[in-house]
Amino acid sequence: MNLSRPDITQAEIDAVCHVLTGLDLSLGPKLDEFEKTLAEYIGRKRGVAVNSGTSGLFLCAKALGIGHGDEVITTPFTFIASATSIMMAGAKPVFVDIDPVSLNIDPAKIEKKITEKTKAILPVVIFGNPTGLDEVCRIADRHNLPVIEDSCEGLGSILNGKKVGSFGTMSVFGFYPNKQITTG
Repeated sequence: MNLSRPDITQAEIDAVCHVLTGLDLSLGPKLDEFEKTLAEYIGRKRGVAVNSGTSGLFLCAKALGIGHGDEVITTPFTFIASATSIMMAGAKPVFVDIDPVSLNIDPAKIEKKITEKTKAILPVVIFGNPTGLDEVCRIADRHNLPVIEDSCEGLGSILNGKKVGSFGTMSVFGFYPNKQITTG
């Protein structure tokens, strides 16, 4: 089933062909420009492009030292990668139910799930809707927990004047063809 069809212009096709026929297929100035532009747009010091949102979430967990015996609070209402990236790091996803209106993790239910094994909270911006993300970060701050912001569906969204991707300790965007923008 096709989820969406990206709008790709001839100029974009030409730009991809230029990279494909050059010497910088996987690294180089276009990648550097993309990482820098995205980081500046979000308001982060830097950005690192990887092959997928799943890999990005996994790398965030590993960078935070999350591993075997640890727990990460997240939502069950999302693409499976949010939970599997936690499991790939060796930790256990602990699901918190969603708010029935926003469809995002329900901040009111998070604190009941925090234990001594909890090492992070991984909220997901569902359908570009960041409702509750600020409250999730306040809860994480109270418990000295990092936030891995799964913003794969949130590029361009703003909550209370703040861009999605700038709330958590780390954030991940996805560029699969069904996202706000795709990459070649």
